Amino acid sequence: MKKFTLIVSLIAFTLTVGAQKVALHSSSGIQHFTGTGAFVSACNAASAGDTIYLPGGGFTTPGTIDKKLLIYGAGHYPDSTAVTGKTIILGNISLSENADGFHMEGIDLTGSLSTPANASVNQMVIKYCRIQGEIYIRGDQSNPALNLMVMNCVVQGTLRLENTQNAGIFNSIFNGEINGSYGNLFQNNIFLLSNYSSTVYRYTLVGDNNTIENNIFLRTSDREISGNSNIIKNNITPKTDPFWGSTPTLENNYTNVPVASIFIDQTGNVFDYSHNYHLQAPASYLGVDGTQVGVYGGYYPYKEGAVPSNPHFVSATIAPQTDADGKLNVVIQVTAQDK
Repeated sequence: MKKFTLIVSLIAFTLTVGAQKVALHSSSGIQHFTGTGAFVSACNAASAGDTIYLPGGGFTTPGTIDKKLLIYGAGHYPDSTAVTGKTIILGNISLSENADGFHMEGIDLTGSLSTPANASVNQMVIKYCRIQGEIYIRGDQSNPALNLMVMNCVVQGTLRLENTQNAGIFNSIFNGEINGSYGNLFQNNIFLLSNYSSTVYRYTLVGDNNTIENNIFLRTSDREISGNSNIIKNNITPKTDPFWGSTPTLENNYTNVPVASIFIDQTGNVFDYSHNYHLQAPASYLGVDGTQVGVYGGYYPYKEGAVPSNPHFVSATIAPQTDADGKLNVVIQVTAQDK
């Protein structure tokens, strides 16, 4: 409760003064930073394991992060950030070897999130974010990054998992292809990738020994998967005879499903905030766990508005001027998040 009150007080103050105020929480207390460079300043001042809270607004990127940080923004959906505004980080973020346990929520990253070649950055968690560029885990598996988790995200570039092992990719929406994935888990995602004119991008997913369950593939031509020995269960595809790679294990996939009959309101192969990715007939397409296929089923159902797990501001009413006693009337509605 104390932590909740501190965060609410901070953001309420930010709303009243109209400033971009970043809070760094550490064992020694709370530090505040302001301006578009506030995120960089907070990262520089932080120690491994510290938490940074970003309000709505645009912030320059520190470029490289080489320590464990927990970063919470206000979100990226327009409707759920009407009070605070989106939290936007401008540019790319690279996580180096010492960033094990890096955690990021509620951020709209305009560039890419990556690691250097063969940097073993373990236990990374990316939740409730939009990544406009790529997620690129570089390398050749000689020093793999373990246990990456991507959940309830929108990734508009390519997801490159060349140096990952035991990654879990859950309930997310992808515009681009998935490349270089070996031994990872994909559950309850939407792959919007449709058709490219170039044969360079012939597949939605490239890799071996993955478990691919409860996903929706919108590809209507070319091939879905390139690779060996993938386990492929309970996925939706519009194709009658999809290509699942070499020696796949197949079970209960839903083929020949017309694209127009899948979602309540969706067209094309580009993510759109105005689209509705709920299934028209959820009971007709069940996953391996008995819940619906797609982002609203599984163990981590898609959270409407991708609201991050820190307290969320629902409304704010601020008087245009002070009263006779010099007080400014501010009414703010906040909801706590349980996940």
